[in-house]
Amino acid sequence: MPQNDKLMADPDQPWDEGVTQAASQPDQTDTGQDNPLTTSSETQPTRFLVAAWRGLLRAWMTFRGDKVTPVRLASHLALLLMAVFVLVLSRVELPSWEIVRMAPAPPAAAAPSQELAFEPLPIGGSPLQESGVLVRAPVPFTEIPDRPREGVITYTVQLDDTVLGIGEQFKLNPNTILWANLEDLNNPFVMEVGQILLIPPIDGVLHTVKEGDTVDKIAKLYKATAEAIVGYAPNQLTSAEDPLTVGAVLIVPDGDRTPPEQVVAAPAARGGTGTSAPWRAAGFVWPSYGRLTQRFYLPAHPAIDIGAPTGTPVVAADEGTVITAGWSSVGYGNLILIRHPDGYVTLYAHLSNIGVSYGDYVARGQRIGSVGSTGRSTGPHLHFEIQTGGRSYNPLVYLP
Repeated sequence: MPQNDKLMADPDQPWDEGVTQAASQPDQTDTGQDNPLTTSSETQPTRFLVAAWRGLLRAWMTFRGDKVTPVRLASHLALLLMAVFVLVLSRVELPSWEIVRMAPAPPAAAAPSQELAFEPLPIGGSPLQESGVLVRAPVPFTEIPDRPREGVITYTVQLDDTVLGIGEQFKLNPNTILWANLEDLNNPFVMEVGQILLIPPIDGVLHTVKEGDTVDKIAKLYKATAEAIVGYAPNQLTSAEDPLTVGAVLIVPDGDRTPPEQVVAAPAARGGTGTSAPWRAAGFVWPSYGRLTQRFYLPAHPAIDIGAPTGTPVVAADEGTVITAGWSSVGYGNLILIRHPDGYVTLYAHLSNIGVSYGDYVARGQRIGSVGSTGRSTGPHLHFEIQTGGRSYNPLVYLP
């Protein structure tokens, strides 16, 4: 057997480098020349196989000498077998992945450059259709328009109602409410729960036609114009010469029932004492703030005096109609009288200025003037009186 074959057959034999080198030498003849049967093309594969075999032999020798590696391989194989066994028992289908190669997209043909068309989007308003017709945008709620009322309606008085509050509810001047529901303005206007009130559609006066009435006479009576009465559609008039039906109710727009102003100083204080003042459903508010400098006593001083610096605000003690606003010639100086719906009258004297006019309807707590020292006065203060039924009563009974 040749030496190389012997080495390959018995891997346990010791390795001899000299033998290997001799075996690896190309065959030579006795003349010292290469064997002509062996070509250069056969030498390269032979050398590669020999080198590979040497590597395998070295790996095998290392493996035989290492006692740890076989154990590791055995444990890894055991884990792999267990995993395969579990997969087989659980019948889990492993996903199959297919590699899809995307074909490259063909290059887009270069389009000729052109100016971009700008199409404005609708913002806020309603868009236009292609035909140019304006389309109303959807509204998520319905808005009921505030249409003017034309006819007279009724209102039932509720607890805690006031003339001013009812006027605000129907957007009317409080005097319009009073004039529509009080025949004699010299009488007090007292409201009771459950009372039915007439509510005109606009500010003005309701007039019931009497025998001999004409449009011109009615207009003159309420300081209005015939054109305003005829021009108000609910009156159903075509001209001022139209005959009027007795008993018919006409609406006089912006009419005024305020009686002519009477020049008065103040109702004379008579009778009445601080302890016998009549009961009033609602009290009054303090007309001003300051120090009480003089109390109520009859007959000399039917009021209280509130000392305060000049210019201190003076407010209405309750809602009502201004029946006097101006200068008094009997010592009160600048004077205001307010008649309240229940017939009470309050008096404010010695004012430095007046902020309301005759016929105004004022609210409870509304400023009407300022503290002063006009008329017969020894210093800035407010002279405040409360009267009802022609008598003066102690204001402290009604003030909180």
